[in-house]
Amino acid sequence: MAETITRPPFNGINNFRDVGRVINAYRAYDNDDIEVAKLPRLREGMVLRSGRLDDATAEDADLMVNSYRLKTVIDLRTKSEVLNRKTISRNQEKGPSCGEKRWNTVKVNLIGRKFEMNLVQQLRWWQALWFFVLMLLQRRMTAIRIIGRNVMSPKGLVGLNKDSLQFCQYGILQALEVYLDPQAYPVLVHCTQGKDRSGLIIMLILFVLRIPLKFVKADYVLSNQGLDRVRASMIKEVLEIGMDEKYTQAPEEIVDEVWKFLEDGGGVDMYLDELGFGQSKRQKLRSLLLE
Repeated sequence: MAETITRPPFNGINNFRDVGRVINAYRAYDNDDIEVAKLPRLREGMVLRSGRLDDATAEDADLMVNSYRLKTVIDLRTKSEVLNRKTISRNQEKGPSCGEKRWNTVKVNLIGRKFEMNLVQQLRWWQALWFFVLMLLQRRMTAIRIIGRNVMSPKGLVGLNKDSLQFCQYGILQALEVYLDPQAYPVLVHCTQGKDRSGLIIMLILFVLRIPLKFVKADYVLSNQGLDRVRASMIKEVLEIGMDEKYTQAPEEIVDEVWKFLEDGGGVDMYLDELGFGQSKRQKLRSLLLE
């Protein structure tokens, strides 16, 4: 099913897909499952996902607007990620993204202060001291490498997703509520590579829609193929912040672990209730996204 990624292909956008189309394709493929056959179809062309759009060409923007009718983009990156990318673009003599003014962008800093402080608090005292000294000296990337090597890397993707569910609740709610506006669609969500933060938001949406876990995993792992052409640069980026190559992957067990974490805490509905995304909001989301 990997052929469902990026068709037709974009020049400067990676890891793109129409989530509804992916789920429906897998659902049709699994036509022997009677319970699956009873499930409603997802509305296609509504929920899109990708990596960052900074390098989108004029042709890419035309395709997004004319073929996919894109109206709203949710950008989950931190302010420093956005600024760093703009600096790189200027150094490479690139102008602003060709699509910036062609759709509405909602900026949601998913990795907020609570998440960051949780990571810092897990450093040993001398590591934390050195971290703050480096931050004061404006050597942010070196400081981040301390957290990456000593906290994030040992946690792995499973631990970081669990931390996100615990400490990024305000950002998660902000992102989910964008999907409640009928006028916002189609909506595309992205972070840097469109794999982890975007993957978590899409997971939660699919959980609300009661999509079987096997199909949620099928969509999630497609990021492995979707990021193939930038794998080398991804590896370089994660090594620079003290992580390892495993961080560039999208293994299906992440979905299992996120689901188990939520179930152990009382289930998806209870988690979303506590988040502020209650039953009425979940029902509205289903009415918008299910046929």
